[in-house]
Amino acid sequence: MSRNIWLAGRAVLALALMVSFYALALGVAAGLLWVAYFDIVGTRHPAFRLIAFCVAGAGSVLWAILPRRDRFEPPGPPVTAQEQPELFRVIHDVAKATSQAMPQDVYLLNDVNAFVAQRGGIMGLGGRRVMGLGLPLMQALTVDELKGVLAHEFGHYHAGDVALGPWIHKTRVTMLRTIAQLSESVLRFIFIGFATLFLRVTQAVSRRQEFIADEVAAGVVGSQAMASGLRKANGAAFAYHTYWYSELVPVMQAGFRPPVAAGFGRYTSRPEMSRLLETLVQSEEKEGRTDPYDTHPSLRDRVAALEQQPSRPPVDSRPAASLLRNVDECERRLFHTLGADLSKLEPLDWPGVSDAVYVPMWRARVKKYGALLRNYTCANPPATEKALREIGGGIVAADANDETRVNAAWRLIVAAYATAMQPLGWSPETLPGEEAVLRRNGEEFRPFSELGSLVHGRTTIAAWRERSVALGIAGIPFGAERALAEGGVGGELRSV
Repeated sequence: MSRNIWLAGRAVLALALMVSFYALALGVAAGLLWVAYFDIVGTRHPAFRLIAFCVAGAGSVLWAILPRRDRFEPPGPPVTAQEQPELFRVIHDVAKATSQAMPQDVYLLNDVNAFVAQRGGIMGLGGRRVMGLGLPLMQALTVDELKGVLAHEFGHYHAGDVALGPWIHKTRVTMLRTIAQLSESVLRFIFIGFATLFLRVTQAVSRRQEFIADEVAAGVVGSQAMASGLRKANGAAFAYHTYWYSELVPVMQAGFRPPVAAGFGRYTSRPEMSRLLETLVQSEEKEGRTDPYDTHPSLRDRVAALEQQPSRPPVDSRPAASLLRNVDECERRLFHTLGADLSKLEPLDWPGVSDAVYVPMWRARVKKYGALLRNYTCANPPATEKALREIGGGIVAADANDETRVNAAWRLIVAAYATAMQPLGWSPETLPGEEAVLRRNGEEFRPFSELGSLVHGRTTIAAWRERSVALGIAGIPFGAERALAEGGVGGELRSV
């Protein structure tokens, strides 16, 4: 009861502040117009600059607070029950468990996120329920965890904040628009303090609503599945950002679209990435803090609150993405909504990425920077951090730090090995999140890892030379001329 009383009190306060803001804005506009009118009719020599200031200020305020119709832009491709019956069965079951109606539209997102909203209409009136589900989020979660996320989103309807939300959101936008409209005027200071107070109050309401929605979700799937879903979503949000820019962007720039969800699953399942994400989530759960202006509580606070809710054993541990029919078609449609250029990308499986994308990139890199390795061979490579910094210094800007120089050197060196070894029958392989591997007749060579052991003293130069002899590359020099003459490759490398 105390929780509901607090939330109701804060909601009433937010509404009071919202009404007060519009009253303030109208009062300021009316006051300015009155000053202009009084100066025109009440003085013998009107101050036209003052009149212009007052009229312009009143016009800016009135234009800023004028209600706008919510023009809803679909955030991704819509999906229907006919296209995705199993996904909609899960959504229907969760809606029923939370005593809520189904959303009228469901969209796929290119984000580790999910949302519900009342979109369209004016100030939340005349709109419709919509739901967004991130495709990478579904790849990261199990079915039980996805049910928890869905129940959390329906919990926003259950708590009534989806009805209040559009009013608060529109008022925030209007306040910011008013301040922006008056950015060159001293009048803006009248609204800045009011907007700060409004944000602080309404963000507190938003955070409490998140706790209520978590509680609703725990009642549907249990606290264990909900907490696990929060942890995974927190880590996956970080991982998807790095995956998109380090793995997908180079492939897309070359004109191809690899399987995004499958690649993300492989990327996050790597032992190194799994450990990194676990460390990041544990740190957030242990040390995370909630700022007064955050819309969501910290992971630590949400998990702590969920521990007070009933738990239950998992029921369905399948990947949530398995609920979708024809994931490749979903991705194709999603890319189409992201932009015209992305919609034209040619589908390409990850095993084909090496030859189609990285081989040409490696070739270009070695052709451009191969001369920096002219004093080295495969059996006598750069074997110290100092040598790596010197090589990288010839690639990056003069003011780059040592880490940037070393990374640039590694990219060139791995490309150089691929360039030198491919004419000998070694085939490169690059999969999401993994370093480049060269294979031939059952043999395997990992330039980054194996040379890294030499640089960091875990392997001796004698052992390295023996390894080079065994691989048949001992006498092969680095550099573009030999590689290109023999039909080798070079360019952008993958060291990790």
